[in-house]
Amino acid sequence: MFRKLNIKTLGIVFSALLIITVLVTIIDHSTGVNTLKSELFNIDQAQITSVVLQPKMLNGKQIELKKEGDSWKVLSNGKSFTGDANAIEGLIRQVNGLKPLRLAAQTKERWTNFELTDSLATQVKLKGTDGVLATLYIGKFSYQQPKQNMAQQNPYMQQRGTMTTYVRSDNDDEVYAVEGFLGSTANRDVDAFRDKTIVNADKANINKVHFVTPESSFTMVKNENAWMVNGTALDSTTVAKYLSGIARLKGSSFTDVKPSSLTHQLTIYSNKGENIEISAALKDEDAVIISSQNTGAVFTDKKDRLFNKLFVSKQTLE
Repeated sequence: MFRKLNIKTLGIVFSALLIITVLVTIIDHSTGVNTLKSELFNIDQAQITSVVLQPKMLNGKQIELKKEGDSWKVLSNGKSFTGDANAIEGLIRQVNGLKPLRLAAQTKERWTNFELTDSLATQVKLKGTDGVLATLYIGKFSYQQPKQNMAQQNPYMQQRGTMTTYVRSDNDDEVYAVEGFLGSTANRDVDAFRDKTIVNADKANINKVHFVTPESSFTMVKNENAWMVNGTALDSTTVAKYLSGIARLKGSSFTDVKPSSLTHQLTIYSNKGENIEISAALKDEDAVIISSQNTGAVFTDKKDRLFNKLFVSKQTLE
């Protein structure tokens, strides 16, 4: 009898607990207590035709990154520039499909605390042919030092801290903590998204380089495995180092001012038929560089960095 009673009692208790669990789940869901998403949003990248940025650092000014065929354009202040596909598509991958670590706040009254109001946040809009697909607001960043465990500390292993960024999407009041420093990708100026290519060539395919400077002009030609100028062999190690230094050359700074005259020319010939023309001018210790591979871009840099990599004397190569 007691055994039957115990089984009956346990059944009643189990049923009661099950009902309570279901009720708590329903109440939590309706009140927003359990709102942690697996992803903020995840847009099919093939649908994204442009990205409109409003970086915090630009105080309300916008940058549009627009896809044209297989390439990207950077649009700002009525100007259009060739975009850096790696930088732009890297930005899209970073903000699309974000996985929250935890829920940080549930109401818009807390947005200011996390720098997520319209005026404090960096905004990223992913757009398609029919309009805005998703909007991400990127706010406050925090960094937590790695915990030191003296018992397990290994002097040969560098411990990493925890980087956290607080974000929200346009359709939600909730604030989420996500891993990483998103501001380093999205809160940037126009130049960060421009194509910085000066030379992009396969070193193995280069078979001739022609130099023209105010001091002299000469052409080095590859003859089988030897590089020569006017029948004189050049030092193979020096030439190989020079070609390695210019084959994948990128700039870092742009200028809107093109010099009235360009005094230095360099033409890189390839056995694949693509020739690259570089023009440059010097002003004191600064250089201005233009490349046929990046139409419309005018690079500026210190003479001893890019310019001296491109323009060398015949004596240097011998």
